[in-house]
Amino acid sequence: MKVGDNMEFTPDKLEITLIDPVTENGPVEGRKYTLTHSDETGMLFLDIGNVYNYSAIDQDLRDEVLGRWLLPDNAPPMLIFYAYVGCEDFESAAKRYKIFKSHMEMALAAIIYGDSVLFNNFPELVNAPIYVKFDSTVPNFNNYEYYGNVEYFIS
Repeated sequence: MKVGDNMEFTPDKLEITLIDPVTENGPVEGRKYTLTHSDETGMLFLDIGNVYNYSAIDQDLRDEVLGRWLLPDNAPPMLIFYAYVGCEDFESAAKRYKIFKSHMEMALAAIIYGDSVLFNNFPELVNAPIYVKFDSTVPNFNNYEYYGNVEYFIS
């Protein structure tokens, strides 16, 4: 799957782990995503559960993407993801932000692909908007960005 102009998602480079009690069929409420990767192999690791898989996160690099479903009352569901830009100085934050941005569409494509059975079972979720919260101590890089809806990432 070619996503945007940035990176290409390759399904055979994705390893998916479901964390009990979550199954590929649900539930949607409380569902959380932890996406990490290996720079050496290019593999992506997606954990889907009712908790984030903090043990998979490299605390020195902090280059994971975390996500969860929001199911507000009287409003459609939405997916929100978090990317830790951090950094105290502008230059370092700008570099991390640029790296996250260049990989984000590929990361979102991997997560949506990895949870495709859920979207088959709950087709109404394909219209859910996706937002990414870039978390930084530098105000320029501390924001929410809209990434379209789930359907955009379904091949």
